Amino acid sequence: MADRAPLRPGPDSTTDLVLHEGGGSRARVVPIVLTGAAKSLLVPVALGAITGAVAVVALVTGTDAATVGQVVLGIAAVEAALAAPLIVWMELATVRRLRFAPAQAPTRFRTVRAARPGRWQPITQLCGIRLEHRVTEPYPGDQQPATEQLTVRFDLAGDELKWTPPALTSPQRLYEALTALLGPAGVRVELVTERTVRARPRRGPGWTGGGSASANSGGFSGGG
Repeated sequence: MADRAPLRPGPDSTTDLVLHEGGGSRARVVPIVLTGAAKSLLVPVALGAITGAVAVVALVTGTDAATVGQVVLGIAAVEAALAAPLIVWMELATVRRLRFAPAQAPTRFRTVRAARPGRWQPITQLCGIRLEHRVTEPYPGDQQPATEQLTVRFDLAGDELKWTPPALTSPQRLYEALTALLGPAGVRVELVTERTVRARPRRGPGWTGGGSASANSGGFSGGG
């Protein structure tokens, strides 16, 4: 499991399913805004190929290196400045947790974003939870270990919320915890495991080998 379990006690005898850290009060908005602003600084790195192309063209046309450096820094600053509002807005709009009440036998729930919780809704508005566990196994002779990915989909009366839990989260334990909490309320919880074999890399134009794959070897387990 991850170092901190996704299900934690919330305020006023509630239980929180923590999707992302932080949020829930105005005091926690500032760290979230700062996190979004910091992420915008990575945009120039992601767009480095475009900036690099501009720099190469400038050098080829005879522009001195100092001027090119200033141009590159200017482009990076503009990219970060344009990206910052969008990234900050996305951070503020992200559902950071689902809050259930009462804590042990929920009859209602609410979404919690950065500043404050949303309105309470009856638990029947949570129509189902699907845990999709994808395992990619090595082909014979492959030195790379198997990789896993877990995606959780919440059906909120037709409006889907998707969550990728921390890498160390155990799909089985999360499934069991959600089933124990929400199963008595009639919320259907599914765990579906799909296993595939990593494709063998091609070794040249004349090589015809390839990896095989087997899907849904884990099948369906669970139910609300």
